[in-house]
Amino acid sequence: MKKLTMAPPMVVPDKALIASVIFTVPPAGSASVGTADNASLRQLQREIVKRLEHPVLLSVYPHRVGRRSCVAVHLSDVHEKTLDILITVTGNTLWPGEQEYRSGLRWNICVPDATDMLWVLKEIDRVTSEPGCE
Repeated sequence: MKKLTMAPPMVVPDKALIASVIFTVPPAGSASVGTADNASLRQLQREIVKRLEHPVLLSVYPHRVGRRSCVAVHLSDVHEKTLDILITVTGNTLWPGEQEYRSGLRWNICVPDATDMLWVLKEIDRVTSEPGCE
């Protein structure tokens, strides 16, 4: 089995980060995320856990919408419940709102760049992996 291994990011005060990205990732150091974006990530993870039961199959489909790079994330559990998330590189950050979590057919997440896209994807993977698989 292959696994993308990335240590969980450190949570730091928002002022300690570059304002235009979600994750600060130095070349030879650990990734970090600000407290506000960390809260949004944790809410995303809680909403996923509310809807799906382990084991969860995580499927990722890279593509473009216009000129924007995206990954379509499709999650499905053993009870055939599904969840779709679109992560799009837009240059800014936008998390799903309460209304989108409640009634959206697909949750949309906008991220500043491809590095943030990979880290958000890893955080989705972290919550959908079987316990003990990290």
